[in-house]
Amino acid sequence: MVESYQATIEWSGASSLATTFLAAASRPGCSAKLTENGERATLVITVEDTSIQELRDKVDDLLVALADIEENSN
Repeated sequence: MVESYQATIEWSGASSLATTFLAAASRPGCSAKLTENGERATLVITVEDTSIQELRDKVDDLLVALADIEENSN
């Protein structure tokens, strides 16, 4: 049986950023679910891999991308 590791990142904030964050999460090993309620949105991103080190690398890369988007939106 192959081991599998998961990490979940949950973000909530302005709907104006949600689709950009969703696009950034569209990468191998990631799945994302976006829900919107007016001007507020919640994005749940699940990252999976069979290697814990690869999972960490994917999560780190994703967090850097999300931070860049957030920084450049201000």
